Amino acid sequence: MKLHVEWSKPVVLKDASRENLIYKADIEKLPNAPGVYIFGRRWGRGQFEALYIGKANQIKGRVNGHFNNLRIMQHLRNAKNGKRIILAGRIVTKPGQQLEKCLKMIERGFIRYFLSEGHDLVNKQGTRLRRHEIASSGKHLKRFFPRLMYVDKAKGE
Repeated sequence: MKLHVEWSKPVVLKDASRENLIYKADIEKLPNAPGVYIFGRRWGRGQFEALYIGKANQIKGRVNGHFNNLRIMQHLRNAKNGKRIILAGRIVTKPGQQLEKCLKMIERGFIRYFLSEGHDLVNKQGTRLRRHEIASSGKHLKRFFPRLMYVDKAKGE
């Protein structure tokens, strides 16, 4: 199945401690459509770390509700330096594609991708990766391969 997500411009989170919140954002810049959204941080020259990934039938309303979710907001605040942002992507379905099924597949795909890249996601439920971890050590290791690698488990392992 081919899935398509149309991303809008990132929305910056701002400090909202004076309003008894941790963060706030200009929600009107988010699409009021079904899709996926990513809370994350951006720093340096194009560096990005995803911190929370979600799906929604109405992105704008769902993201707005997260500003009252202490667990998510504290995770964003406790992350390393960088500008906190929200990325929102509207799903573009084709005839015959079921919206809910597509949303779940896209959310799960992004969560698995960012977990495999080592991002510190707060939401991992339902995405347990069945894999083996291979740790390497040695003096000249960095030149050839990473210290940690993951290999997907085959069925029955």
